[in-house]
Amino acid sequence: MEDDDATTESAVVQCSISSSRAAAADPVADSSSTGYTELEKEVFGRLLEKGIPEVVSDPASFGKQLHRHFQRLPMSYAIDVNVDNAEDVLLHRRILDECADPDKRPVFHVRFLHVHCIPGPVVDSQDNTWGSLTATSSRDVGILHLHEIIVSTMDRPKLLSQLSALLSEVGLNIREAHVFSTSDGFSLHIFVVDGWHTEGAFSGGHIGSSSPSKKNKRS
Repeated sequence: MEDDDATTESAVVQCSISSSRAAAADPVADSSSTGYTELEKEVFGRLLEKGIPEVVSDPASFGKQLHRHFQRLPMSYAIDVNVDNAEDVLLHRRILDECADPDKRPVFHVRFLHVHCIPGPVVDSQDNTWGSLTATSSRDVGILHLHEIIVSTMDRPKLLSQLSALLSEVGLNIREAHVFSTSDGFSLHIFVVDGWHTEGAFSGGHIGSSSPSKKNKRS
């Protein structure tokens, strides 16, 4: 009997240790009482799987930071999040954290997204008996380099219109704009633009310093 009791106690201890290790490895997924949403759990899990250093080095601390990030942003931000690109959430959090330093505001980050091909009509000359032009297929007649520009600063009225005017002034065409205000007075503007004819990416400085001028803007 004593051997059986000892075996049972050992199994309970081992189970307890395993559970504790699992909780430490993924505190967000295992902490239902802390109010983490399913989205937060999924983003956390994706970042943990990718082995992001700041996540795996202290999962519990990062889980709290991630929760605070989502809490300070509106529901529209959570709706916009693509869990397949969980690193974007990490980028947004870093930008907002950097924006907390007055000496670094405004903070902006630029990255190349992809090349977008513009289709155009192709005329089938064999079907032109009466001089008509019949488009039977298409081909790429232009290429656009799409970039993402993220700007963060203190929130204020008319900020979106001011940033939009600035981007237009340096020759960029805004294709998408996602605007979020935090609960503590900051803003996060995410633009998808074309008109930047390179595939570069950078952070800091002034937008106009490396953007295309009006002379370089395609007609």
